[in-house]
Amino acid sequence: MSLTSPSYVRDLLARHKIRLKKSLGQHFLVDENILKKIAAAAQLTTEETVVEIGAGIGTLTQALAQRAGRVIAVEIDERLIPLLHEHVSSYPNVVVVHQDFLQFDLRSAEDLSSSSSLGKGNKGLGHKRLSVVGNLPYSVTTPILEKLVEAHEILKTATLLVQQEVAEKLCAAPGSRDASAITIFMQSFAEVQRVFSVSRHVFFPVPEVDSALVRLEFYEHPRFRAPKELFFKVVRAAFNLRRKTLKQALTRSPLLALQPEIALKALDRAQLDPQRRGETLSLEEFDRLARALATLLEPRNCAVYRSR
Repeated sequence: MSLTSPSYVRDLLARHKIRLKKSLGQHFLVDENILKKIAAAAQLTTEETVVEIGAGIGTLTQALAQRAGRVIAVEIDERLIPLLHEHVSSYPNVVVVHQDFLQFDLRSAEDLSSSSSLGKGNKGLGHKRLSVVGNLPYSVTTPILEKLVEAHEILKTATLLVQQEVAEKLCAAPGSRDASAITIFMQSFAEVQRVFSVSRHVFFPVPEVDSALVRLEFYEHPRFRAPKELFFKVVRAAFNLRRKTLKQALTRSPLLALQPEIALKALDRAQLDPQRRGETLSLEEFDRLARALATLLEPRNCAVYRSR
């Protein structure tokens, strides 16, 4: 039976006495048309390794295995591991990893993809050959996106099902009303494209909200030149106190806690009005501000600053 059949999935889980956990965001895709569209949107080649986030019972895993050179299926729920193994047993290019994706070392994917269990000819990733695909649990979407940012230098693409609201934030224009810190972070490291909307009714069980598929194509280098940690802190400070002026955000945020004279001098060097709100800044303006701060904080107390 097809894994995109709701009745089959319901019976399968019942036979194994598995009750899905809301805490893990377990909602299985049960629409063959959407499944094919997601697999196609990932644009995988036989030269690539793809890491699947939350493989579940193997529905999307099977589709990815037909397109990618190798698939590393990461699943946190030990109850689903036997079912996952069963459903991908006919695909020699799949390796199952029982682990929380947030704890999974993406850089270890090269070792896993070249293991003997994947067959001959899989000799490592090459340059930027690692892609990620997954239906993200709503409760850990932001930590997963942050993890991908941290590993951006080894990632080629990420094709992700996320909550509709998250998709809107990821694709928002920096400086617009819908923009947030995650907008700036993700668009600093990747070109973000909303591919299509996905109804909540194509999942079992049905979640409370609709989803959307987004595709990230990671840049070779970030779009900012400021020190990464300082850039992140400036962005977070601006959005954590988004109703405050830039001057207030820089001086009141515990992430920065700058002296007023330092904040004003940095804003002047960045050619930014201290009365503007941080949420109105473009990515380039955030970069100017972080670079101005970097020059003011070094070498006097930059090391102390970074340890905060």
